[in-house]
Amino acid sequence: MPLLEALYDLLPEPVATPATGSTHAVVIDSPAPWHPEAGPVLYLISEEARRLEASMRRDVTGRLGERRGGSDRNTVAALRAIEQLAHAVPEERARAACRIIARWIRSARQVADIGLEERAVPLPRLPGQLPPPCPYCGTYSLRVLVGDGRIWCINRTCEDQNGHRPRGHLDQGRQEGGITWADGRTTYRRDWA
Repeated sequence: MPLLEALYDLLPEPVATPATGSTHAVVIDSPAPWHPEAGPVLYLISEEARRLEASMRRDVTGRLGERRGGSDRNTVAALRAIEQLAHAVPEERARAACRIIARWIRSARQVADIGLEERAVPLPRLPGQLPPPCPYCGTYSLRVLVGDGRIWCINRTCEDQNGHRPRGHLDQGRQEGGITWADGRTTYRRDWA
């Protein structure tokens, strides 16, 4: 669970006042007292791990079991229980759990201070204009990994000419800038207006 440990390491210690030994009160509209990316990811994993464990336990035993407390130790215990319960649930249920865990891992890897995976962002847009629409579905649902130029449509119902989710490569090297799609189609920046 090295990623989980890396997330915990990013969270700051509470700031104590030397005179009283107490921690500072949170001021409304002040920044969160934890790492702005790691904190929400840890909270998501913590809460969803308990829910996933309970639902898998129900699938195996017919009851939810007692809910775990919110400590870091209980989060690790829930993750270990999920690993064990995966061997007892139906295969499709175990696959669904793996997809959920893969989402947690991806979110943790995308925390900027961990930096193991780039976060997909909406396609860059020209100043004062909307982002370019997907040439297949017409929605503004294109996402790109800027570092390597991979691009895709996140609209689940969108299909290219081959019946697949549109995937392509953003070529920013050419003056006109363009996207070469997996089905052979090419769109250019001038087509985005």
